[in-house]
Amino acid sequence: MKGKRSISGRILLNTLIMMICLAVVFVMLMMRSMKSLTDSVLSNVLPSMTKTASQNLEGNMHMLVDRIFMIGDNEAILQADSSQGEKEAVLENIKSMIEFVWLGLYDAEGNLYLGDGDCPRTVQDRTLFPLLQETQNLVVDDIFEYEDALELTIGLPILNADGELNYYLVASYNYDILSDVLSSINISANGEAFIVNADGQIMGHRNVELVREKTDLASYLDVEAIETKVVSGETGIMTYENEKDTQLVSYVPINGTNWYLAIIVPRDDFMGPANEGIQWGIYITIALLFVAGIFTISYAAKIKNSLKGVTNRIELLANGDLKTPTEVSKTKDETQVLSKSLSNTVNSINEYISELSKILSSISEGDFHVSVQGDFQGDFIIMKESLNNIIVSLNKMLTSVQDSSKEVLETAGIVSEGAVQVHTGSSEQSGSLQVLSEETKAIEENISEVDENTRLASELMEKTRISMEAGDANMKNLLKAMEDINQNSLEITKINNILENIASQTNMLALNASVEASRAGELGKGFAVVASEVRSLAAQSTESAKQASEVISSSLKAIENGVVYAKQAAESFEDISEVSSKMSDITKRLEKSVTVQKESLENMSEQIIQISDVAQRNLDASYESSTASQKLHKQAEELQYISGQFRLRRDK
Repeated sequence: MKGKRSISGRILLNTLIMMICLAVVFVMLMMRSMKSLTDSVLSNVLPSMTKTASQNLEGNMHMLVDRIFMIGDNEAILQADSSQGEKEAVLENIKSMIEFVWLGLYDAEGNLYLGDGDCPRTVQDRTLFPLLQETQNLVVDDIFEYEDALELTIGLPILNADGELNYYLVASYNYDILSDVLSSINISANGEAFIVNADGQIMGHRNVELVREKTDLASYLDVEAIETKVVSGETGIMTYENEKDTQLVSYVPINGTNWYLAIIVPRDDFMGPANEGIQWGIYITIALLFVAGIFTISYAAKIKNSLKGVTNRIELLANGDLKTPTEVSKTKDETQVLSKSLSNTVNSINEYISELSKILSSISEGDFHVSVQGDFQGDFIIMKESLNNIIVSLNKMLTSVQDSSKEVLETAGIVSEGAVQVHTGSSEQSGSLQVLSEETKAIEENISEVDENTRLASELMEKTRISMEAGDANMKNLLKAMEDINQNSLEITKINNILENIASQTNMLALNASVEASRAGELGKGFAVVASEVRSLAAQSTESAKQASEVISSSLKAIENGVVYAKQAAESFEDISEVSSKMSDITKRLEKSVTVQKESLENMSEQIIQISDVAQRNLDASYESSTASQKLHKQAEELQYISGQFRLRRDK
């Protein structure tokens, strides 16, 4: 049992854990109930206490206000025609009876009109002055620090019979009046009472420094929501959590003023009896845990002693000891039944193990012509039947193995021969594919060269087509120029005919002139010479015109022949251009065909490479298959030898 927890320890641990859990749950429920009860009581009591304190403050404020109204109702104060001496006497008399810090009359500008030396010179800097001007009614001022003393100031406008302002009556009380009222509020030891104005500034607190500094309630409590609730003018209660405890805040407005009363009470101040009850509950729980532990240890020891013999025997059984007898307890409970059952179990297992060991020993020696005998009980029957079934199955399996090993041996020989043939064929196929791959590469190079030549031929045919189109255009221009020359030659012919007519007429005129000159005798000799020369020139002109006409006729015939030849050349150029265009189209189609053939050849080359790779893998696989078939043949021989070592039922 070393390194293990005893049953007594487990019982004790579980009992303690259960008791502790129950104690913790009980204490937590009790604490929660106490807190809930305390909150409920405070929620009912605290608002009533706050309302009572507020009414007490209101009563004190009414008393202070009534005093101011009493002073304002005095005839000497009300009458505008009364002398200052009368008014001053009234003020001194009232101040001596009532404990005012100071009492005075102030004009409409807030300056001192009448009062003793304690009165401030002006009240313009007081909060109540603009309120007096606005409301023309009694105003209670916020707590004000004047000459290092805190005071509560109340102002009342004094009006004449026509309702017009005569002056303001302003009286100041000592702050101790509020301090005494706050001290009379019976709150807890750590509870606090606050009087705050509409701006959230503290006007009353037992810590006078907070009032002097006009501390903001939100900054003091570090909770903005509390100030918002307090100055809302409502009556209520709320809770909030600070770093130490849960605080309950009750708030109520103070009627007749612009102030609000707030009382803050820590819940722990009222949890004293509850905490004491919780402590006693914890003490009682600890005592019960101690008693329960002692009882549990005693009870667990009895169970432990009863189970010790059984556990020791089970440990021996776990270690493989089937010979040691089992001690049967006489406790007349479940332990006795357990020890007796263990004894029977050990004896039965001993018999079963002996029979199974004998069978397994025979099987380990290769003898499968055995079977499990004896009377087995319970689940051991399944073991007996399963082992017999295993022996039968092994007999069948080994018989099949012996038969199959012979067939495997024969088949392995055939497979080995086939693998050798496949390896030889794969080698030849791989060589043929390598030659085919080289031939394909050569064809691919030739196709690439043809593709390049086709591309160059296409480019040259394109240039030829462009040149032929330019030549055709030039020939058409030449034909047009020949036609223009032919037209001009016709015009020249017409002019030459005119010149011939002129020369003929000139010749006739020269002849007539010569006749007339001969008729004139001596007088006409000179004219006859001129006429002779003119006739000679006319004859030359006629001859030249004839020669020019012949030349023009020859030129016209040459031009006509040139026009015919030019038309024939133009037609030839058109035929050549058409043929060139067809050749260009044929070249382009040839280029596309070569490109397609090149791509197809490239794809075929890739396929041949893949086929070559596959052939190489097949060659490698055939080699491995040949090697494996040889190993298979050897293993089949070994399997036949090994299976022959077993002694099976069919052998006997």
